[in-house]
Amino acid sequence: MNAPSHNFHISNFLEKLTAEDGLSFNSTAAYSNDLELFAKFLRKRNIAFENVVADDIKDYLYELHQKNLRSASIARKISCLKNFYKFLENENLVKTSPVLYLQSPKRDTKLPKFLSEEEVFKILNFINSDKSEFGIRLSCMMEILYAAGLRVTELVSLPAMAIQKDGATLRNYLIVKGKGNKERIAPLNKSAIKMLLEYLELRKKLGQENSKWLFVGVIRSSKKHGEIRQKNSVVKDAHLTRQRFNQMLKELALKVGIDPSRVHPHVIRHSFATHLLNSGVDLRVLQELLGHSNISTTEIYTHILDSKLKELVFSHHPLSAQFKKL
Repeated sequence: MNAPSHNFHISNFLEKLTAEDGLSFNSTAAYSNDLELFAKFLRKRNIAFENVVADDIKDYLYELHQKNLRSASIARKISCLKNFYKFLENENLVKTSPVLYLQSPKRDTKLPKFLSEEEVFKILNFINSDKSEFGIRLSCMMEILYAAGLRVTELVSLPAMAIQKDGATLRNYLIVKGKGNKERIAPLNKSAIKMLLEYLELRKKLGQENSKWLFVGVIRSSKKHGEIRQKNSVVKDAHLTRQRFNQMLKELALKVGIDPSRVHPHVIRHSFATHLLNSGVDLRVLQELLGHSNISTTEIYTHILDSKLKELVFSHHPLSAQFKKL
């Protein structure tokens, strides 16, 4: 079967993921990339999706291993193929999935990287004192990110309608649409609300109050302290990109003297989760706050807590010297 037929099946599958499963753009793009890689492998062998057998899958996985891909990456590709062939089965395009009994490799357990509370407060205190357009917007985003533990895509693509109001008063939460278009309540603390009010005033002064997006991304913010430019008409109503927000965090990390490689949006989300768990928040509550569909995803943070408890025992127990010899 030729390349256009491969593309046809992939296109139909991706449409199903978006329309029926409600997957986000980023998740769908990941599926697309994985399937294009598999299709490229099949084209070299002149094999159609419908004619793939288990041995073809084994050869494909061997090729992936030769590229020294991480086990997590290979596991994701296997999961992608299982979902894809389940779709082809439901469409009566194949009788049996060639990946039905394939076992995914054991994923490497990596503890999430996070900042200490002192480091987070150091970043927030620094950016909160910056009253330039750049500073006010970044301060608002950082406060919301740490207060609610949002994913970076959820943050940058927050619609203005996510803000909840009682008249002119802001409520202490946002309505966030996460993975699978599932809505959840994201809490806001007093500091986040204060910065959000300041940012909304700036947004109005810049003529962005009618934008669909809370964080408009088509205009670069001025970094001059106290300078508010004239109103700009938004030619293209687009939100700030994940890449640009990540760049902003790197700039901020440099200014406060923290290694920029340790500071990116997901690290702030990990910090939010870790700090709450260390403070005694129930794991199920944390699961809801993070928007995890499966509790096992949230449980990774308990490994951090376990490590901290072990460290405390080894450091402070009267027999700690004997523990270290074991």
